[in-house]
Amino acid sequence: MLMTPDNHQSENTQFVCHSARVQSYRFIHKALRALMFRTLQQVASLDADDAGERTTMVAQVEELLQVCSDHLDHENRFFHSALRERAPRAVMPFDDDHDDHVGTIAQLRHQLDQVAMGGSAAAQHAYALYLGLTRFVGENLEHMAEEETTLTRTLWQHFSDDEIHALEGRLQASFAPQESAYYLRWMARSLNHAELATLMQGARAGMPAAAFAELCDLVRDALPQNRWARLSRTLGVQAVPGLATA
Repeated sequence: MLMTPDNHQSENTQFVCHSARVQSYRFIHKALRALMFRTLQQVASLDADDAGERTTMVAQVEELLQVCSDHLDHENRFFHSALRERAPRAVMPFDDDHDDHVGTIAQLRHQLDQVAMGGSAAAQHAYALYLGLTRFVGENLEHMAEEETTLTRTLWQHFSDDEIHALEGRLQASFAPQESAYYLRWMARSLNHAELATLMQGARAGMPAAAFAELCDLVRDALPQNRWARLSRTLGVQAVPGLATA
């Protein structure tokens, strides 16, 4: 049975999508979806009898589960905690979802351990993991869409854009350099041209030129050549280090 969005959900979606206000969840959620889809496909196509494939798949699923766990912590500490002070009832369902996701991550790690062990039941354990991960991804897709619409609108009702930027700044300041680079690589692969240009222009405004050049190198390596060529023109930077921009 196909589910259709209710009027309130549709109205929230239209309102947010046509607003020029800060959308804190948008870019990182695109990155998370791309990571989820890649990982789910890796589990789907696994040859469970191949020890090398199992090792690669286990590492990728653990990577996803750790990123999701970290992301929950980031949202709880830097956004939900602020919302609890101004709109505690509005954030409660999202807190409940986060608690459920923590429990599901623990269950998936147990299933992952079973697959890693191999043995005669490895294929059966792999399929169980695939179904569990499918449900987890599906629940997260719905949850993230609600955060990007309903919860974003709640943020706008209780915080100014300057206050939201301050929340984002505290979150970004908590990242180690390798963590920031990891998220940027996935966002570079996941955002459209206008979004990525906005992200890069915002980053440029708050960092020295040398640091921005390093950022451009990271993004260039993550993008197909044609996409980087277009982005470099938009940013007015060299398409290839050492060459003048045409």
